[in-house]
Amino acid sequence: MAKNYFKSYIWLLETLQSHGHLTLKELQSLWMRSSVNDEYKELAPRTLSNHIQSIFDVFGIEISCDRSDNTYFIKNADEIGSGSVRTWMLEALSLNSLLNESAGMKDRIIFENVPSSQKHLTTVIQAIRDGKVLEVTYQSYSKPGPEDLILEPYCLREFKKRWYLFAHKCKDEEPHMFALDRMISAEVGGKSFKLPKKFDAHEFFSGIYGIRPYKDLKKEFIELKADAFQSKHFRSLPLHSSQEEILATPKYSVFKYYLTPDYDFKQDVLSFGTRVEILSPKHLRDEMNNIILALREKYSE
Repeated sequence: MAKNYFKSYIWLLETLQSHGHLTLKELQSLWMRSSVNDEYKELAPRTLSNHIQSIFDVFGIEISCDRSDNTYFIKNADEIGSGSVRTWMLEALSLNSLLNESAGMKDRIIFENVPSSQKHLTTVIQAIRDGKVLEVTYQSYSKPGPEDLILEPYCLREFKKRWYLFAHKCKDEEPHMFALDRMISAEVGGKSFKLPKKFDAHEFFSGIYGIRPYKDLKKEFIELKADAFQSKHFRSLPLHSSQEEILATPKYSVFKYYLTPDYDFKQDVLSFGTRVEILSPKHLRDEMNNIILALREKYSE
């Protein structure tokens, strides 16, 4: 199993961001004093070179060496936050920096734990980067025991504190979603595969609200009515990337979306209670009404 170097990548980027140009000796000295270096091993030149290459391959962040003084620095620092993965990386960097500055802060910062990011995320990213299959032992909630799978990894998607891998399983016609926290083990295999030329992860998931596509559901325009209080939350944190505010009044606003109204979408709308109401399409409004009536009957028992 590939070693989890992810926290080392974070440390290297955070160190160069906060200190600027650093020589190999300066990096080695800081590394020996870092809490991330739990094995207390020296940062070898070859290890540093491998980290730099991996950071570029995975995140598109380029670390260069200035030969005039042999110092390392982030070359494309101005572009570091231009992509969603880079933004996510920077958020991790900020938290890592805060926690490392003072041990006492660990007891005063509460954040959600994402177990699936701790065990297999680095391995999956490595397989995607290298175009290799994944050899996985997977425990599905719908099956009594684990099964050994060979997966062709297409892309990763995070949703509600879980990381999911969209991958093609041998002998299946269509790719499926696999939750990383249901992987008992995951290793990069020796066999290579080619991603379908027409597959674009961002385009494929653009209208999908939850974690997976449904054959019986299609994207459609949906209008939600939210009271003034909830509207403020939707403006600061959109419910979906397609969100558009088409009407604003002092008491309520109407938001328009273009997505597949799957299970996760309906559950989230219900979680807002009486603050949010589906206006259209009618079939979805009727479906939500039936769910609410069923809930009322259940609580009346």
